[in-house]
Amino acid sequence: MTVFAERVQRVQQRMPQDSLLFVPAMGSRFRNRDTHYRYRAHSDTLYLTGVNEEELSVFVTNDALHICARTSDPERERWTGKVRGHDFYRERFAEAPFSVTVSGASEWQKKLGELSRGRQVLFYDFGLDAGRDTQVLSHIAELAQYARKGIYAPRTITRASELLAPLRLLKDSHDLAAMRRAAAISAVAHNAAQDYILSAKGEVSEYAVKALVEYEFMRQGADQLAYPSIVAAGANATVLHYEGTADLAKPGEFILIDAGAEIEGYASDITRTTPVGGFSSAPGIRRELYDLVLAAQKAAIAHARPGNSIESVHQAAVDVLCDGLLKLGLFGRVPDRSSGSEDRNRLISLKTREEVAQHDYHTYFYMHRTSHFLGLDVHDVGDYHVAGKSRLLEPGMVITVEPGLYFPPEYDFLAPEVRGIGIRIEDDVLITAEGNEILTASCRS
Repeated sequence: MTVFAERVQRVQQRMPQDSLLFVPAMGSRFRNRDTHYRYRAHSDTLYLTGVNEEELSVFVTNDALHICARTSDPERERWTGKVRGHDFYRERFAEAPFSVTVSGASEWQKKLGELSRGRQVLFYDFGLDAGRDTQVLSHIAELAQYARKGIYAPRTITRASELLAPLRLLKDSHDLAAMRRAAAISAVAHNAAQDYILSAKGEVSEYAVKALVEYEFMRQGADQLAYPSIVAAGANATVLHYEGTADLAKPGEFILIDAGAEIEGYASDITRTTPVGGFSSAPGIRRELYDLVLAAQKAAIAHARPGNSIESVHQAAVDVLCDGLLKLGLFGRVPDRSSGSEDRNRLISLKTREEVAQHDYHTYFYMHRTSHFLGLDVHDVGDYHVAGKSRLLEPGMVITVEPGLYFPPEYDFLAPEVRGIGIRIEDDVLITAEGNEILTASCRS
């Protein structure tokens, strides 16, 4: 039995009796005029079938799998390439302990109407496609009109993520094989970019670094980018989701690279921050701040173990950063928050970690969380709180660990030599029974 058949079976075991899971095909997206963005299937579709193909819809019942997929069309395939065809799916699930049927892609509405009859619960994720939502509700409303004839529509509609997220959160061997490949490819690209930046004798452009990173992704065999690459020179690194590519970094300035490759839908997510020409070209404060972020990351990774909470991973990083910033005097003059809002006209001096924590003053310089789940989505499925408490880590989870420090140019309460510095260091960490495994360990820090 294939890994995909096993996954469908695990979903079925979680489904209440007389229920239906529907994962529709994601629509293609226009970029401009007659040009489309590259197609990327719904991550749940990838999880259940391993196939990234347009118009592929998946239905799961308690004892069956129903797939709606494209059939061969020579005229269309001349423009867009071959499709797998229905026999592919029959072979993929040939040994499954449940029945499998395959219909044409355009028959998904008919199949939804047939399979919804008499079901108590429909698992379906609303909000991804308004047009699709309307179609689904229309079918349910139509079925409801036949109640007097004994034909019942689902009484309850529940998000599909209630079924699938707990399964996707704990990675199996197939997940991890793809994620390790994606991590290895990303590490090669980041190492190449670091070599280029460190050896530079003059200014380095964002576009040249971005081109190098993405070239290495593709050269090493990535399917595509896991997310739009961030290459931020100098003060641009203080913008968390910087999108430009036109600026230059001078010798001694940092270039922050946040980029990851995708393999079979699985993401990697690495950030490195490198000084142009090496630290010998950088003022002392840059090295001190970099070492502080690196120390915070190491402390956070040490906490990334089974039984510890995601919040404890974050807090470990925050504690190290706060102690270091206090030692460097960077909490010596910060805007007051004691009234509940920031007062730029009143600067105060903080001397202890407890004073910093009282009003989260660290968020002036570290404004994001340390970790997120990683998998088929860069920000993968999974609840971060359970029963009102921070979720405990379990073997099989993969998280990022990415502390950072950011000192925007407009922070006029800081010394000039600190303003415009942004640093982040990020790795992908698998939680294991013994502790953790850094999937991106081959990427140099």
